[in-house]
Amino acid sequence: MKLVYIGDHFYPESGSIMSSIYTEDGRRSDWGQVQMALKRGESIEIRQSTLNERKPYEEELTQIKENARKMENYHD
Repeated sequence: MKLVYIGDHFYPESGSIMSSIYTEDGRRSDWGQVQMALKRGESIEIRQSTLNERKPYEEELTQIKENARKMENYHD
């Protein structure tokens, strides 16, 4: 399993919608999946994301936060 670490802040700031790790092809992963893969004997490779790789995730997080603010304002 080859993973890209994008940062710790994505999980809490997105309300757990996003993760701090993704596969190289952009699928969400999490530490539970890492543990299960290790139990199955799979190798795990985790590397830091590049700025270009992280950009779409930052944009997604911004959109999630904007949507959450809109919902809060809608209920007020």
